[in-house]
Amino acid sequence: MADEFLVTCPYCGEQVEIYVEPDVRGSFVQDCEVCCNPWRVRISGRGDARVVDVKRADGSE
Repeated sequence: MADEFLVTCPYCGEQVEIYVEPDVRGSFVQDCEVCCNPWRVRISGRGDARVVDVKRADGSE
């Protein structure tokens, strides 16, 4: 089961690898490692079918 996901920052456009615990579902806020802006990270699916979606979390979404 993959717990690391490659995502693209919606602010700076950099690709960043993030780790998501296997039992995490729903959403949480995490800062970009490159530009430090906040992301809203949404996790859906289960097991190997998990999908990670990253959007801005600065109130503009």
